Amino acid sequence: MSRQENCLTAPLGFASLKSNVRRLLPFYLIVLFWNISWASSVNGPVMPLYAEKVGIGIIGWSFLVASFGVGMILLEWVWGSLYDRFDRRLLMTFSVMSMTLLYPLFTLQTRVWYLIILEFLSGTVGVAMGPTTRAFVSEESPSESLGFFTSLMLVSSTLGGIIGAALGAFIAQVWSFDYAFYASALLSLFTASLIFVSLPAGKRVDRHSKRSTVGSGLKLTLHARSAWFLFMAAVLATVGASSIRSFLPLYASEQIGMSTLQIGLLISATSAAQLIAMLLLGSVSDKIGRKRTVALGFALSSMTFPFFFVAKSSFELTIVSLVASLGLSASSLLFWLVPEVAPQGFYGTAVGMYGSFEDAGVILSPVVYGFIWSSYGPVSIFAAAAFTTLLAGLLLLPSFPKGIGSKDAGVGIG
Repeated sequence: MSRQENCLTAPLGFASLKSNVRRLLPFYLIVLFWNISWASSVNGPVMPLYAEKVGIGIIGWSFLVASFGVGMILLEWVWGSLYDRFDRRLLMTFSVMSMTLLYPLFTLQTRVWYLIILEFLSGTVGVAMGPTTRAFVSEESPSESLGFFTSLMLVSSTLGGIIGAALGAFIAQVWSFDYAFYASALLSLFTASLIFVSLPAGKRVDRHSKRSTVGSGLKLTLHARSAWFLFMAAVLATVGASSIRSFLPLYASEQIGMSTLQIGLLISATSAAQLIAMLLLGSVSDKIGRKRTVALGFALSSMTFPFFFVAKSSFELTIVSLVASLGLSASSLLFWLVPEVAPQGFYGTAVGMYGSFEDAGVILSPVVYGFIWSSYGPVSIFAAAAFTTLLAGLLLLPSFPKGIGSKDAGVGIG
């Protein structure tokens, strides 16, 4: 029976829905605090501005972003496969505690090679929270209301990004960049304690099946044509979004002259726009289908990116960035299609593979944008973002057999 059929025959009552929200509340708090710590320094506006402050140019920054992406792509699929076999609390705790130790190390040395190493290490261990939290909420949510509970996780993640971006920028401007990294470490330590105390243990598979789990999961996941189309759309969407996430702070600083605090508020505002959009996307996708919703969102962003060429003030830049971010928020629906390509028993592996292709976009974006920035001018990166985002939407439309990702399709995790 599909998830939608479940929803029609056995809908959740309000009391049951409220009970499940209360049960998963500690998990949502973990996602919130983790993203606050993450966005306060290495994954928010503080990091590119810190690199600029210590004299690292756009090419050096591109190498830092690429190093971070390489670390993620090498291990995200591994973390996903490990989720299928080991206690998820240990995986999450290891990831967060590792970051607790790494954050302060960013303050000890400012040479490019040193920061490249730290960015790589941050990618390898920090990325574990991606597939583990995504798989956790899918596994623990009632099957007939998976979209609702997944949306709550996305809201928690986005809220964390909003708070973290503003908090890190505020601390960096009022005190120093070093204190932003220290604040991330303290928040990360708190998150680790919350993980171990509040989450239930995960399932483990039979020891004799471990050897074949990774290879079998990868082979089965990549066998489906629809999986390849979905994963390639994830790459292109990530490249498009990186123009906002990784390069907008530098553009706002160098081309518009905005202060550190103004940039932090700008990034928080774009995250808030995405948060509002996420709350509406579920109902919209139920009516017209997830694929169409994503494609329309990407089309909106593609039409908005050219307006960066005429945005000359902080107000104009903010308006254009907000509209572009609204369209890009549709990329969150791409993950909701992962259950459709996940083979039986290998959901964590499929989630990890999806994340690895997103990481490939993280690696490609600094290479592409760094070259374009240096060769054709900073504003030209938004023309490239318009192209990749539009291509992601076009690629997604014919990528699934009839019914999958449409409003009539059920979602079934293997």
